[in-house]
Amino acid sequence: IRRRGCDFRNGETLLEAGQLINPWRLALAASAGAGILRCTRRPRVAVLATGDELVEPGQPAGPDQIYNSAAPALAAFVVRRGGETRLLAAAADDQAAIAARVSEAAFDLLVTIGGASVGDHDLVKPALRDLGAILHVEGAAMRPGKPVWFATLPDGRAVLGLPGNPASALVCAELFLAPILTRLQGGASPDRFEAAILDGGLPANGPRDHYMRARLWTGADQVRRATPYANQDSSLVSVMAAANGLIRRTPHAPALEDGESVSVLASAFQAG
Repeated sequence: IRRRGCDFRNGETLLEAGQLINPWRLALAASAGAGILRCTRRPRVAVLATGDELVEPGQPAGPDQIYNSAAPALAAFVVRRGGETRLLAAAADDQAAIAARVSEAAFDLLVTIGGASVGDHDLVKPALRDLGAILHVEGAAMRPGKPVWFATLPDGRAVLGLPGNPASALVCAELFLAPILTRLQGGASPDRFEAAILDGGLPANGPRDHYMRARLWTGADQVRRATPYANQDSSLVSVMAAANGLIRRTPHAPALEDGESVSVLASAFQAG
């Protein structure tokens, strides 16, 4: 037997608009007798990979081909972040074919992979311009992920363009796709970075933000630490799969020694 009102009282706000409904908040609503909760619709996210070199996993790959690894990873990322994924068939390096694929799809947010670097194969942005898209961001001073871009279609739907390099695409998903999905569901996007103690030294950084794949862990002293991986090549999917966080290094940051503080982001790919 418990006293009436020991948990919450009549008229008290238990859940605020924009909060994610997890099992514990669902239990709270149910304990107050709420039979129906009004929630936002899950955003529909279309994922489109582009490139003549892509072949789907499970199919034989030729000497000049790579497996389409970023698209299924991003599809799973979207679901974990509360969205519904529409995985579109990969498009070849053909401007008209890319435009057709986009115009035929139903989505609230389009995520493209590849075809965004400077050169003859930069066909995704021209294809979107053919559909009336306005580009707001055409690159970022960061690594990996410099070619990332953002646009809106004439009807207001957003397009996030990610690099074709799988590890670069996944880093950009952590930094940009996650907060976009949160906002599409009515939530706020607070700063998700936190402090940790560096395990090992780091050289001085260059002129761009550097997001280093790292292993975040907590020692016996209950202090969070971050161990960067030695090889930060953006083509290494194995490093991204092993990492559970990113270390953020600002432009021209000085060299750091073991035991100094760093800013880290726990990976949404590895969460839960």
